[in-house]
Amino acid sequence: MINREVGLNELYERVRDKRTTIGVTSFKRTPTNPITESDMPCIFMLEGIDNIINPSKRNATGYPARRLLEVIFELVTDEKTDIKTMYLEMRKALFTDITSGQFNPRIADNVFMGENRTEGPLGYGLPDILSMRLILDLVYTDNSL
Repeated sequence: MINREVGLNELYERVRDKRTTIGVTSFKRTPTNPITESDMPCIFMLEGIDNIINPSKRNATGYPARRLLEVIFELVTDEKTDIKTMYLEMRKALFTDITSGQFNPRIADNVFMGENRTEGPLGYGLPDILSMRLILDLVYTDNSL
């Protein structure tokens, strides 16, 4: 689970580092409070399904195991804002290594990411509010038992 947290922290830092370039007011990981108008435009980072995709065959417990975690980045804004441009900037920030400034799907030792899918623009259940989601696959080796 250490590699999982390393990967999640790196993705968080990549977006946090580029908040102004993306054009968001707030960025929250696993938010617990509802969104307010002063938060918008905002990005939410949510942790989705975490599956074992390749258990170890050498150990009865199946560890170390290769895991795949869905990480959802949800961009929420009003209809007046160009959500597609903001989405592209968010996507670029996620795929760019902070140190080198280059595209790098390898986040750390035994931690990699890939794009799974995009959803949206979608209505958000509130008038004049839109959202887009980028779902990433974080693939890592879990050595913990």
